[in-house]
Amino acid sequence: MKNSEIKFIDTTLRDGNQSLWDATGLKTETILKLAPLVDQVGFKAVDFTSSIHMGVAVRYHKENPWEKIRLAARAMPHTPLSFGTTGRRFIGFKRSPDSVMALVMERMAANGIRRVWLIDAAHEMTVINNNARMAKAAGIDDFVVALSYTISPVHTDEYYAAKADEIARNPDVDTIYLKDQGGLLTPERVQTLIPAIQPNLHGKPFEIHSHCTTGLALQVYREAVRLGVDTVHTAIPPLADGTSQPSIFDVLESLRSDGHQTHVRDNTLQEISKILHDLARNESRSPGAPQSYDPSYYEHQVPGGMVSTLKRQLAEAGMTDRLAEVMIEIVRVRKDLGYPIMVTPLSQFVATQATMNVVSGERYKMVPDGVIEYVLGYFGESPAPIDGEVKEKVHGLSKAKKMLDHEFPQPSVEELRCQLGLGRHVSDDEFLLRFALSESDVDAVTQDKQETV
Repeated sequence: MKNSEIKFIDTTLRDGNQSLWDATGLKTETILKLAPLVDQVGFKAVDFTSSIHMGVAVRYHKENPWEKIRLAARAMPHTPLSFGTTGRRFIGFKRSPDSVMALVMERMAANGIRRVWLIDAAHEMTVINNNARMAKAAGIDDFVVALSYTISPVHTDEYYAAKADEIARNPDVDTIYLKDQGGLLTPERVQTLIPAIQPNLHGKPFEIHSHCTTGLALQVYREAVRLGVDTVHTAIPPLADGTSQPSIFDVLESLRSDGHQTHVRDNTLQEISKILHDLARNESRSPGAPQSYDPSYYEHQVPGGMVSTLKRQLAEAGMTDRLAEVMIEIVRVRKDLGYPIMVTPLSQFVATQATMNVVSGERYKMVPDGVIEYVLGYFGESPAPIDGEVKEKVHGLSKAKKMLDHEFPQPSVEELRCQLGLGRHVSDDEFLLRFALSESDVDAVTQDKQETV
């Protein structure tokens, strides 16, 4: 594949930020300062926001996330902005009705999002197909589905090849990408995995996304491009490396040395990097740094962005010294639950259960709602059978029994508006925030007069 043109998805503003600065680092003011420069680089798209980021905008920055999207889209008219979703929920971890998810797609498109990427940890086709249909009905240009990578006895090359074939057959799916949220890929695995997937893409574009958690992502990208992948996900330092994506500067150097064409503006990238380095220095934020190979990640498989969040949560609880115990317990819980892929929200469920097990001193003495829902099949079928004792314990909980007796409700938006006491004067954007967040949080960011789009 010599001399092929390689395209770039920039992850700085979303995944890089989330992975290194716990999603709390970039306010609208900073993003709008960067936006005109980002728009000049020549990115295929910018990974801009997700449900988690929208919640952070409200809770931490007291900013309206819809306004952030609108302003950024106007400031970057030449570069598609993307929104990421699990397809099952909006902002919070509770499952959302289909009517809400359809409205989310409509409002994303109306506010300026042109690309939506979906990651469903179970690769469940019902969820993928429903969201693809919703996205296209809303006018989204590029609907992207992740093949979420993990290591387990059941996640073989054949497994991913079969999933790629199922996903690619949907005419509403535009792009597929290999998402290595844990930074677990190795160049050796790429050599067998990508050739297994490629024949089943049915001509659709294929991208790769990895994290530098184990120190191998740059070599993984180089091997993937050698095998024909023409789009890579990178970040701009200081929001690159560490648990983030590879630095675009390092990737550019590697690809160009291999003879590939890259049509991005290096000088503009340097300008963006300087602004971000100044921000990191002024706010005492740690820049991402190259990671040494760390085999422990192949055991717990916790995504980079979640590691920083877990450390913060344990520190807030005065339990920093229990981190090692929690990480060991995460391995046990994941096996108990049938090897779920460690990606949002399942990675949070596993980590929360593991933390509860360590803190309480008794395994599964307390079970969070997310784990109950997972065991009951709310998030698709587990890749491998759930441990019998754990399953029996969860099914015996009173909350689980109540949930088993009732189908998941699918109220309309109008019914939900009535339940929340919201009249038609409340915009759809505000309704979605009030559906997902506390009244006080939303009150802090909404105004009587909202922009109409």
